[in-house]
Amino acid sequence: MFSIFLKLRCVISRTSYRALPPLSISQRKWVASSQGTAVWYLAERPSPSLCDPLTGAVTLLLPPFSEDNGRCWWEKPPSGIVYGDGTVFLLSILDQDDTTKFKVALLRPGDVAWTVVERTFRHPDLKDSYLSYYHGKILITVDGPVVTPEDEAGIGNVLAVPRPRTPCELDDYIYEQSYVLESRGDLLCVSVYINRDYPHALDGKASVRGLVQALSVCVHALEEDEAAPGKVRWVRKHGRSLADRVFFLGYPNSFAVEASRLSGDAVSGGCAYFVYDDLYARPNRPYHVFRYNLVDDRAKFMEQLPQGWNGDTCTWLIPQPSIAPIQVYIIHTYAI
Repeated sequence: MFSIFLKLRCVISRTSYRALPPLSISQRKWVASSQGTAVWYLAERPSPSLCDPLTGAVTLLLPPFSEDNGRCWWEKPPSGIVYGDGTVFLLSILDQDDTTKFKVALLRPGDVAWTVVERTFRHPDLKDSYLSYYHGKILITVDGPVVTPEDEAGIGNVLAVPRPRTPCELDDYIYEQSYVLESRGDLLCVSVYINRDYPHALDGKASVRGLVQALSVCVHALEEDEAAPGKVRWVRKHGRSLADRVFFLGYPNSFAVEASRLSGDAVSGGCAYFVYDDLYARPNRPYHVFRYNLVDDRAKFMEQLPQGWNGDTCTWLIPQPSIAPIQVYIIHTYAI
């Protein structure tokens, strides 16, 4: 038997907190607000519900899964997002040999039952892609050419698009990760790159100073392609147009906040915050928090997360206090 601890770290004060949730919960069944204001865990018994991870209180009761798509339907524990209009988006991705299956359970405002969408792609790298819900469609941003699902039924509610490419990929940089989020009605893709010479040409070994020089981040917006009606394309957003927003990139959701809502030296407008693990730093493989200035195209090292943190399962949280100043937290769960 194991317990799941919830760890929180305030980015502003660099203070860590640890809490033991009241119930034994799955490490991967986390659901977050698309606006970064709340996080819950998905409880399936006695009935599906979203629960407060600190108190165990039921925050939202969900319709039951039918016999065909109940507990056994989740071949892999799901994660999810609750969007601003109240839509609940639960997602599970399962890799099988040279194919990847994704399963989505969608509950829109007014729905009394789940809409279940299942697709199988003949694409081994779909696990590195990003799924989101945007304008009534399930959007898959794939790292590679757009592929066709094996089953064509209901393809109208799924839109697959290749991730944006930049000229720097051809010469100096290697693509690392993309995060898809909605901001001011636009769907944005924030991509992280690293110089292909790191760490060999930068100090010759893994280092924070080398990472600061090697990291690069760019933002694209999804727009209608005027040259091809009915098609969409990614258009690069210049850093100055993002100067009044702050981006927080993580799992299962990423989000943008108006810079005017935040204050202090630790949080700056026109910047993207993310966790990056240095694969070349052996044997510990530390996870670092970076702030990338999209206006000046410069990275800044914020801090190294305490030992035991896994950046792949970190969620950003900005609670909405009634009196206290707004704080920015990173949340992480781990089992013992």
